[in-house]
Amino acid sequence: MIGNPLLLGDEGGYNLTRSLRFRSSATAYLNRTPASTTNRRTWTWSGWVKRGTLGAASNLITALGSSRATYVTFTSADKLTIYSATSAGGGDGGEYVSAQVFRDPAAWYHIVVAYDSTQATSTNRIQVWINGSQITSWTTSTAPTLNHDTQFNWTGAPMQIGAYNTSQFFDGYMAEVNFIDGQALTPSSFGAFSVYNQWLPKDYTGTYGNNGFHLPFTNNASAATLGNDFSGNGNTWTTNNISVTAGSTYDSMTDVPTLTSATAANYAVMNPLIYSPSAITFSNGNLVTTTTTAGGSSKSGATFGASAGKFYAEATITTYGGELALGVIVDTSSNIFTTGVGYDSFNGSKYVNGTNSAYGASYGVGAVIGIALDLDGQNVTFYKNNTSQGTISLPTASSTWIFAHSNGTTVVNVITWNFGQQPFTYTPPSGYVALNTFNL
Repeated sequence: MIGNPLLLGDEGGYNLTRSLRFRSSATAYLNRTPASTTNRRTWTWSGWVKRGTLGAASNLITALGSSRATYVTFTSADKLTIYSATSAGGGDGGEYVSAQVFRDPAAWYHIVVAYDSTQATSTNRIQVWINGSQITSWTTSTAPTLNHDTQFNWTGAPMQIGAYNTSQFFDGYMAEVNFIDGQALTPSSFGAFSVYNQWLPKDYTGTYGNNGFHLPFTNNASAATLGNDFSGNGNTWTTNNISVTAGSTYDSMTDVPTLTSATAANYAVMNPLIYSPSAITFSNGNLVTTTTTAGGSSKSGATFGASAGKFYAEATITTYGGELALGVIVDTSSNIFTTGVGYDSFNGSKYVNGTNSAYGASYGVGAVIGIALDLDGQNVTFYKNNTSQGTISLPTASSTWIFAHSNGTTVVNVITWNFGQQPFTYTPPSGYVALNTFNL
């Protein structure tokens, strides 16, 4: 596996079922303005986050009023930052920038920020934990002034999740978001270590305070209901540019940080850290890859693969500029055209470790290519719009195979991937499952 995704469930624990995908390309975010001003000095934010786009400023939660802001964000250097100002441009409410970077596209991070400017000891006024462990190494660590009032919990400061003043949009996934008004809590309120020393979520059972809220993103009856507050306070958030329309823009995901079931776990996405990232841009929670005109023979693959079992994935061709191959590889530096098994768009031929031969139909924009990988029978079958093109034997046994694609020429191709975290376009063949940590 690439990265450090959560692998082990906690028997009898608190299993999550849904996350919400934020697509920065769609300028997706949530917003709410507090109905009353409450405790601006003490609060806790807790959320599970899986990053999509890296290397760009992306806000998790923000409150902005009178040219003053309080926010929790990832910087363009992929560092976690907590900031609050009283005057425009001033940081007397504190500024902490992590020395650690957060660049693992396979991982779910649990982030807890406890803010309490009433603490006599300045270093206790902002405390942050990642997956149950406190961050102690900071490149910037300016403590808030005593009794500083943040912009959180103030009627004069509208709040946004996933954006900063309708900019710096977060791209990725959030799950199990809690905000506690009036208490500075530790991670033990929201999670615990399993017997395998894996940090996992648990149900928060404390009080929320008047402006507190709980967003599990489980009510997907409509885009609007995804912002429903489950704390009992009724502090529902307005969803913006979030979709539950069937297809590639469906944002109610079953990608979660627990081994809940065969259809709810940590899912594979495309990996921006390896292969040929300079020739490809990644978006929509790393489920969309776009090749650039500078990227001849550009290639990409999933964050993890498998060595046993039967797995199904779909790749939809959103924009077609020219020859590409969809398929599977064993080496993260591989090109499907030379080492792997692929289905060529140009003439429908197949590539097996660099050998090209006749196979099936050509394909282009709008085609949904299903890839059924049978690691027990050591073969792969490609489907064009649910029609089998035939079964191909894998040339390398006892290996970990990874879903991937490669460009054949210097063209722009846009591919939307689905490993099962949203509904498939077509029903997978019998016995094939989604690629997630529960099914490995």
